[in-house]
Amino acid sequence: MGKMNLLNRIRRFYNIPEHNPDIAWTRSKTYQRRLEQVKIGWIITGLLMLISGSTAVSIVIGSFSLFMTLGFLERD
Repeated sequence: MGKMNLLNRIRRFYNIPEHNPDIAWTRSKTYQRRLEQVKIGWIITGLLMLISGSTAVSIVIGSFSLFMTLGFLERD
């Protein structure tokens, strides 16, 4: 048996069927496009954290970005 990627090993460990709608969503073009937008957003977030120079501001920016990421990648 070949080497499986991390998601396939987790899916297999928890006995999640391969044709689960949530897994199919992660393979769609819409999800992949959104994922690329989130990556760019996190780069911008990191730059804002560096510019701010304050730990508190960095935590707030990071928390807000995490919240937005989870909402943006949610299946419609």
